[in-house]
Amino acid sequence: MKFFHEAEPGILVSKGVLATEQDGRDWVAEYDALLQRERPFAVIVQAGDRPLPPAGKPMILWMKVRKAELGRWVRVTIFIIADAAERAEMAASLPGRAKASPYPMALAADEPEAIAQARASLADAAPDAAAGN
Repeated sequence: MKFFHEAEPGILVSKGVLATEQDGRDWVAEYDALLQRERPFAVIVQAGDRPLPPAGKPMILWMKVRKAELGRWVRVTIFIIADAAERAEMAASLPGRAKASPYPMALAADEPEAIAQARASLADAAPDAAAGN
């Protein structure tokens, strides 16, 4: 995968720069493959790694169409923000962002903390996954 690597089963860490429209289409194809697994997963991203506008367009359109599937399979997206002040600022904006998101969002100071949060989220999801929900 070009834009994700699986740190542990079900825990995906984003990687790579999303700069072009083709990058956006490639990201969409990778995410579609993740959804087709039909298993709960968590996504970890560096908060500063926002896609550039050309890449963002296909991503936004895709997310609108896949909202229900994203809500079903993505247990959490965790944003890594090392700076405490920036993390606090983002924390203040999460309630508003959550209204537009089909899945929960969380914050972490570093990747080990994010992975621990992802593990906890997936452990909480285990009964749902076993039930096929």
